[in-house]
Amino acid sequence: MRYLGIDYGDKKIGLALGDDEVKVAAPLEVVRNEGERTALLVAQLIKRERVDAVVVGVPLSAGDAPASEQEKKTRAFIAELKKLTTVPVYEEDERYTSSESLRIKHEHGSGVPEDALAATLILQAFFDR
Repeated sequence: MRYLGIDYGDKKIGLALGDDEVKVAAPLEVVRNEGERTALLVAQLIKRERVDAVVVGVPLSAGDAPASEQEKKTRAFIAELKKLTTVPVYEEDERYTSSESLRIKHEHGSGVPEDALAATLILQAFFDR
């Protein structure tokens, strides 16, 4: 099955593609968050890329802490995406993916945008679980 990994942000959204047969994720691109149109644009990408399932990174709060504003925004995006597509949409904890993607960029000199790297890490974590 073909998967789309998503690192949802207020301004930019990182995207990655992967295959559950080989369990490898790779960066795809970074797109601008266009507000209410964003879920529709991602749904169109899902169809165009023949994606079978989606994994969205959610910035889960630690312990019993209330949901952060970003977590609420991400869950609203997920709810809208689920209305627009028939493929399953899974959630993956993304608490440390942004800092990890920055570390990878600095240590390895990667030219891949950090948001696409974060989406790759989210999808790879899903595969590894």
